[in-house]
Amino acid sequence: MNMKRFEWIDTLKGIGITLVVASHIYTGEIRYFLGIFSMPLFFFIGGFLYSSKYDNQVYLKRKIVHLIVPYIAFILLLYPIQLITLLPQRQGFSFVDILKLIVNPIIGGTFLWGLTSAFWFTTCFFITQQLANFIIRKVNPKQVIFYIIGLSGLSYLNYLFFKQIFLPQNAHVAIAGTSIFLIGFLYRKLYSERNNSTISISVLFFVLCMTLYSNQTSNLWSWSLLGMDMKRANYGMPVFSLLLAIGLILLLIDISKLLVKYAPLLSKIMGALGQASMSILYLHLAFIYALKGLDSGISYFNLFVFSTALSFIIHSIILKFSFTRAIFLGSYSDFEQIFLTRNNQI
Repeated sequence: MNMKRFEWIDTLKGIGITLVVASHIYTGEIRYFLGIFSMPLFFFIGGFLYSSKYDNQVYLKRKIVHLIVPYIAFILLLYPIQLITLLPQRQGFSFVDILKLIVNPIIGGTFLWGLTSAFWFTTCFFITQQLANFIIRKVNPKQVIFYIIGLSGLSYLNYLFFKQIFLPQNAHVAIAGTSIFLIGFLYRKLYSERNNSTISISVLFFVLCMTLYSNQTSNLWSWSLLGMDMKRANYGMPVFSLLLAIGLILLLIDISKLLVKYAPLLSKIMGALGQASMSILYLHLAFIYALKGLDSGISYFNLFVFSTALSFIIHSIILKFSFTRAIFLGSYSDFEQIFLTRNNQI
């Protein structure tokens, strides 16, 4: 299936990354609500766009370049800045504290903080891709649903009973990530452009989950129990939160398609942000901290607009040079031309 058919994918990514930025700015019920689906959305998209045209070795190699190389590059760029700018605000460092600061970016995941707090997604997504690739290649597509159920169950067991268990680079969160990735993969299998409306399904999921949820709590509009915090392996209410996340993701897909069809200008703006989504993920917290430092009274809206816009501007600059595309965007063609081809010639 030709990926160019899905004009709405970049628009969807753009909506998704703006929601991620908003979730790091706004607090309270807004953050809880956005947490239900903002990060699951990208695991779902990953599954939808999955392609098995590469063998396992080539797939691994390309994903290392596409995800791990930019991860390391942005860590090396931003972590020293983080230490210089944020550490003076802390007092009373011991040798153990200093050691933790050195080890934190190596362990990654929940140990990443400050400017690099959102970087957990990259390594978790990389592990998710490898695990999902293994499953998809080994099992019949009809059996994938059983892996989704099993992996979802394991992730909730980790959350409910074994919170103290964690793995470096948030590898344990990849269990939940893989279940959502596989849901996206199955949705792609069932997807049809001729019958592409999922709004009714989205509304059905929403009504079902909120009806069940309202039977458990007297406060219908409190999102704190349903919200997910995947970085900390918090998956909300078992089953309900996952169903609601998928329902809202399907709703965003429909919104993206409607924007492409009826609001092409807005769709192009969202699409451009979608193409820059990884750069925005890496950079937006740095600009949020910087803008807060310049003006402690800056409004949430201005913080959202400027941090997103400035991240996009840096992304546009990165695009201009093959070296920066290779290092910071993980462009495999540029990386291969600069590093792999040169090494082979040597």
